[in-house]
Amino acid sequence: MALASTSAASADGPDAWTRKALGIVALCFAINMADGVDVTILSFIAPRLQAEWGIGAATMGNLFSAGLIGMAIGGMFIAPLADRVGRRAVILAALCLMSVGMFASSLAPNVPVLFAMRVLVGSGIGTVLAAMAALAAESAPPAQRNLAVGVVQAGYPFAAVFTGLIVAHALPIHGWQAMLLGAAVLTVVLLPAAWLVLPQGRPALAGGPDAAGGPVSEGGPSSAGKVGQLFAPALRARTIALWCAVFFGLMVLYFIVSWIPKLSIAAGLSETTGIYAGALYNLGAFVGTMAMSLLALRVPLGKLVPTMLTGAGVAMVVFGSIAMPVWLTLVVAFLIGVLLQGGYNGVWPIAAGAYPGAVRATGVGWAIGVGRGGAVIGPMLGGYLMAAQAPLPALFGAYCVPLLICAAAAFLVERHKV
Repeated sequence: MALASTSAASADGPDAWTRKALGIVALCFAINMADGVDVTILSFIAPRLQAEWGIGAATMGNLFSAGLIGMAIGGMFIAPLADRVGRRAVILAALCLMSVGMFASSLAPNVPVLFAMRVLVGSGIGTVLAAMAALAAESAPPAQRNLAVGVVQAGYPFAAVFTGLIVAHALPIHGWQAMLLGAAVLTVVLLPAAWLVLPQGRPALAGGPDAAGGPVSEGGPSSAGKVGQLFAPALRARTIALWCAVFFGLMVLYFIVSWIPKLSIAAGLSETTGIYAGALYNLGAFVGTMAMSLLALRVPLGKLVPTMLTGAGVAMVVFGSIAMPVWLTLVVAFLIGVLLQGGYNGVWPIAAGAYPGAVRATGVGWAIGVGRGGAVIGPMLGGYLMAAQAPLPALFGAYCVPLLICAAAAFLVERHKV
């Protein structure tokens, strides 16, 4: 079956959007909103969960990392199936994993069960992130692919904003279990929409060229063969640089996403205001991601992404080093969201454009999987540093180093693209 991007081109020309393409991108945005709820809700309920279960920062850091371990599993071992059986089947299966995991999380009686269910949820999220990035890139007109992938990524922080606001109001009344149950219901609602809207079929023509320039067999290469294609001479340098960008970027991103409410409380805010700080961070992330997507139409991502990430490092140092009134603390939290997540989300359009369609989900999925190593380390290391009572300036300063590595690696991915 032909690439979805082929169907996006109408008689009006290759750069024209069709209703089908717009519907697919809109649905991917909505699914990424569910991802944002499922991932960030744990950070918003973390202070209450720690208090009720009597667990420390190190154990909470392990719970944060559980979902990220699952994302690595989904991105590396489930998402590549989308290049063989099609995006639709894999996305539907991933939504089922997320729904079951979230329902079970709301009933978890202890840390080990919650840890296992967060791994299950993460497996679905890691799968759907890779498949959606590939699908959005293939559905959009060629000139609009960076915009389409960027807009899809904006669904995550957009939902996280409202998650924080709702949790801040409802958590004291209904408890953390109800918050997880609500997230599960939201994911289930998306299943019928995905069933109706997502296109069927494989992403590339049988017998078409593969990433290395050779013929693809009728059944397509094996999963191992597709991973091997990522290291073909034409793709090797960009694959290594992309893995570095995602690994070190997610190390910083998930440290901030997981701990921003707790860090805000440590900076002098109340529990409720700390949750609002997390919501403002995610509002900034949405604004930054949309701004990045629009700027990418005019500014090369290889320049835009490193500039935003470097600015994020400066904002992080200010947040952790300077005593500020509440309103200014909230403003800086918003600014970190704009620059950090807005800049990092520019890595995904870079990733989607780095690979041909026949290995796109595999390439993005393995980048997600490798990157989740950094995502696991980020909040876990943050938990240990906080448990050791590391001062906030040292804590934020330490995370600026991997952030700068991410910026340099993103530049190199674009430089090595053909």
